[in-house]
Amino acid sequence: MAAGTARTAAAAAVMGLAVAVAAAALLSPAAAADFDDEEVTALVVIRAALIDPSGVLGDWDDATGGDPCGWAMVTCNQGKVYELSLRHQNLSGTLSPAIGRLRSLQNLYLCNNAISGPIPDTIGSMESLRSLDLSNNQFIGKIPSTLGGMANLLALISDQMYINTFSVQHGPEVWLGHLKHFKFKDIKRATNNFCRRNILGEGGYGIVYKGCLLDGTIVAVKRLKHHVLDAGDDQFHTEVGVIGLVVHRNLLHLTGFCTTNDERLLVYPYMPNGTVASKLHEHVNGKPALDWSMRKSIALSVARGLLYLHEQCNPKIIHRDIKASNILLDEHLEAVIADFGLAKLVDLGVSHVITEARGTLGRIPPESLMTGHSSDKSDVFGFGLLLIELVTGRETLELHQNEYENGGILDWAKELLEQNQLSSFVDMKIRNNYDSVELEEMVQIALLCTMYKPEHRPRMSEVVRMLEDGDGVAEKWEAMKDVEELDPDSPGYLFPVLDYDVDRSCSIELQAIELSGPR
Repeated sequence: MAAGTARTAAAAAVMGLAVAVAAAALLSPAAAADFDDEEVTALVVIRAALIDPSGVLGDWDDATGGDPCGWAMVTCNQGKVYELSLRHQNLSGTLSPAIGRLRSLQNLYLCNNAISGPIPDTIGSMESLRSLDLSNNQFIGKIPSTLGGMANLLALISDQMYINTFSVQHGPEVWLGHLKHFKFKDIKRATNNFCRRNILGEGGYGIVYKGCLLDGTIVAVKRLKHHVLDAGDDQFHTEVGVIGLVVHRNLLHLTGFCTTNDERLLVYPYMPNGTVASKLHEHVNGKPALDWSMRKSIALSVARGLLYLHEQCNPKIIHRDIKASNILLDEHLEAVIADFGLAKLVDLGVSHVITEARGTLGRIPPESLMTGHSSDKSDVFGFGLLLIELVTGRETLELHQNEYENGGILDWAKELLEQNQLSSFVDMKIRNNYDSVELEEMVQIALLCTMYKPEHRPRMSEVVRMLEDGDGVAEKWEAMKDVEELDPDSPGYLFPVLDYDVDRSCSIELQAIELSGPR
């Protein structure tokens, strides 16, 4: 940076500090008596040095009561300022050296603003500081050497350099958009060198390990199988970047990745309650871990996530392997779809002509088996089978010997539905603790979703509507249940296709947008 620019930034910092000191001198005696003088003064000084066009720091003033613990974006612990979280607040100006007076501060997040000037070396005196994020600002110079002696600092993120714990080490912090590009040695350390005891699961795309990052964050690391390696780094980064931009409360959000010559790893938040598949077989105090209302809630959450992938993303994302083992449960037992977008990543290493159907054998829709191509209606088919899993609680959808001899599980479900005998289809662990009307509707929706021809299946927007309020489910099933009785290839196959009322799906799409956002 030119010397003139540096002098201008320094002058602005000095001027802001002078104004702030004058403002701090006006603090009322009452405020000084009731609260930590130094912290109140420091915050007023910090505010004065920043330019705040949106007024988000408007209450950082003793006129509001002088209690910093009640100010916006300030978190306290036992009366001391514990955290400042000023992410994405349109702030500019400079960061005052007064920041160093917040001796109890443990977390400072200033990322994604336009703060300029040098990084104050007084930060080095903040002995309690553990996390510091200064990224995506306009700071000048390097990270002060005083930060190198901070014993408790676990992670610092900036646009210049980074310091992380592991005997202070320096080097570039690499990001792809908001996704962190982890170093392979950090992933190895987090997973204890990919120890088998840390394996959470294994599927067609790779092995998932539980890991613990240096800042104590628990993560899930997916180590992709080697046929992904044929794709070049640029192409892989592009696809990972697209997946990382997809944010919805019912989709597992990608937080970072790692690439080497022979490794491709994806880093996700850890979901503490495992998969729906595993939870379906658990008991809590003699009762099923997932009762009927929870299963219905899971169905609706997954439907909303798929609706977002199909009708809100551009380009749309096809999952291609919807099943209970790919649905995770967060700490509140809310369903989160995992592995979306991975089919595309895997296909980066093969010809653009797809010759292999992706998915789990026995769950691949007919059109994918015949052509190898998938569409959003392929996911609808998989969702229908997921509903069958939720109803039956089965580990596999294969029927037992002598259980039903006239077809597969979908044929059996249809026959039981017509004979009004669905009680024998429900997971025995639930016993009679379910709503018979909701059960009938869920099976009807499952059968509509798994119809032979893709064009006979509903869109996910209509599925969401049917699950939310049972809107015309019985009528839709009555209109469609016999539409595929004739040979689908017959020239006389002229049965009308049910209009799933595409226009009415607009409200569902708006609701999906409202549900979007970071978890």
